[in-house]
Amino acid sequence: MTKKNIYFIAGLFLLVGLAGCKDHVETIPGIDFDVTFKATYDGNQLEKNKDYVYGSFSLQILRYRLYLSDVTLLKNDGEEVRISEVEYLDFTPDSGASDLSVTPTITFKNVPEGMYDGIRLGFGVKPSLNAKQPADFPSGHPLNIETDYWAGWKSYIFMVLDGKADPDGDGIKNLPFSYHCGSDPVYETFTFNEHIHVAAGHGGIGIEFDVRKLFTNDNGSLYDIEANPATSNSVNDFRVAKDFMGNFDKATSIKQ
Repeated sequence: MTKKNIYFIAGLFLLVGLAGCKDHVETIPGIDFDVTFKATYDGNQLEKNKDYVYGSFSLQILRYRLYLSDVTLLKNDGEEVRISEVEYLDFTPDSGASDLSVTPTITFKNVPEGMYDGIRLGFGVKPSLNAKQPADFPSGHPLNIETDYWAGWKSYIFMVLDGKADPDGDGIKNLPFSYHCGSDPVYETFTFNEHIHVAAGHGGIGIEFDVRKLFTNDNGSLYDIEANPATSNSVNDFRVAKDFMGNFDKATSIKQ
C-alpha cells in the first residue's frame, strides 16, 4: 500500500470519527417553565371600561396590547438563555369573558434549570423582525397578525393603549386617547434584576405591566393626556411613542 493510500484511509477514519461525535453531542435537558403576564392599574388587575382616578379626573382603558422580543434569562457569570424570540400579549381581547383583563400564561419548553439573576425584555418587535411583515410568517405566529401592522410605517405596532378620559369632570368621557407605538426608534430593551429559580416543581414567574406607571413621568407627575392625546401618524414623529415605551422600565415588575 502506498503512502498516499495510507493517508487517504486515515483521512476517512478521521471524518467518520468526527461525524460520529457530532451525532452524539449531548444537549442540556430543560424543563417546562411558565410565565404569566398580567396588566394592572396602580397595582390592581386592569379592567376595561372601569373608572380610574387620574389626577383630578377619571379615565377608562379600552384596549391594551403589547409585543415582547428576545425574552432572555440572565446569570451573573454572563450566561444568557433566550426563551422566546417574540410574543404577542392582548390583555383586552374582544372575546374576553368579562371586562377583567386576561392573564395569559405561556409555557416555554426546555429551559435549563438553575438560578438566574435577572431577565431582559425587548419592548416591541426587534428591528430584524420589524423589517418583515405579516405575510412572511405562518398563520398562528405572533407576527402574522395584520391588525397590529401598519404598512405606512413599514412597522408593527409595538403597543396599543386606547381609552377615554373626562378632564372637565362633567361625567362625560369626551377625550379619547390613543397611543399606538411603533417603528425601530421606539424599540426599548430593559433588564430587570430579580432572582429567578428555574427548577421542576418550583413554579414559574409572573410579569406585570402597570398602566398607571406607563402614564407616569420621571418626575412623578402624570402624563399630560390633554396636550398629547395620541401618538403621531407620521413615522418620523415618535416623540410621544418614545415617552411611553421608555416608561416600561418602571412599569414592569417580576414576581416569583
